[in-house]
Amino acid sequence: MTVNISQSYNNESIENPASITTPVPSSQPNAPERSANPVSTIIANTQTDAITYSKPTPQIIDSDALSDEHLILRNYSWKYKGIQWNWSGSFSKAGFDYYRSRPHNRENNYAAYALSDYDRQLTKDIVQIFKEAGEEKKFTDYDTIMNIVSFVQSLNYTSDKVTTGYDEYPRYPVETLIDNGGDCEDTAILTAALLHELGFGVVLIQLPEHMAVGVKGSDTLQGTYYDYQGSRYYYLETAGSGWKIGEFPEEYKTESARILPLVQLPRMDLNCKTNVTDFDRTSVYYRTRCDIENIGVGTAKNPRLYIAALALDQGADLIWKPDSNIRLDDYAEGTKGYAEASLKIPRNKMSQIKCVLSGDNFESLTALSATFTS
Repeated sequence: MTVNISQSYNNESIENPASITTPVPSSQPNAPERSANPVSTIIANTQTDAITYSKPTPQIIDSDALSDEHLILRNYSWKYKGIQWNWSGSFSKAGFDYYRSRPHNRENNYAAYALSDYDRQLTKDIVQIFKEAGEEKKFTDYDTIMNIVSFVQSLNYTSDKVTTGYDEYPRYPVETLIDNGGDCEDTAILTAALLHELGFGVVLIQLPEHMAVGVKGSDTLQGTYYDYQGSRYYYLETAGSGWKIGEFPEEYKTESARILPLVQLPRMDLNCKTNVTDFDRTSVYYRTRCDIENIGVGTAKNPRLYIAALALDQGADLIWKPDSNIRLDDYAEGTKGYAEASLKIPRNKMSQIKCVLSGDNFESLTALSATFTS
């Protein structure tokens, strides 16, 4: 979800008391900094220095949602090595609804859909079923991989436009399983998730209007492969039955491909609101609250939030002190939290509230309020 700055702030909530005086603004730091010590609440000597923030909290699923009447049942049937395989899967409806509510944007890296923390237990359970079946049949690693691939290839091919109404709708693995299919990107994501959990190196291979999987292998394997970071990734088609590792569709032989490594990509959402809390003869006091959510995949590491009131009519890159640098706890996938800070602005000054959320492994976000007069 893209931060919509114009909706993050409600300018009507900022009152404009009559003007009076003007302290000298301080220079604005070039970038947010971490606070010296990670603490949940810091209260300084004055009202304007008060900083609070919450611990990130996960989405809570009611325990009743895990009962039998809230499960979705699906039956699957496929063939591999002349054997008819059948599997009956039960899935949490609450988990399915959770993924349906997540953003389904076309990402720069579709691989993030394969590595959701919430899906990991499901993929582990499925992989364990295939491992036990392979041990019983004395399968090689290759046969276990191909049994998984045959299972995915047996799912129905359906276009996003027909099944969801969207031109592009990348599915998380549980969605593809419950929907009993999807298009090429969906089956590629599901296959990559399962083979990754099985312990094999995999990437996604993006071709024009198509997606497949690359399976890491040695130079003893036969077939078409891509060199990526010093390793061979053999092409694997997941849309349609009967394709083996290394077999390559004729229509794509002259097309360039983009390799997408499997990496988790946290994405943060930032929405901020500022309200007047008090005023006196010289200054107006404000309280800014920023609601924060990790809407991506994986844990957002070392998030920091910077909050300041810009001194727009005093010169470029100037702020009214105090500003706030808040070090937050890590935000696991799907968690929400907030941070608040108090600001002090001289009366009758043109200002704008600036909030910057940054961290070690996600893209920084900046939210700016509309300009207002204190």
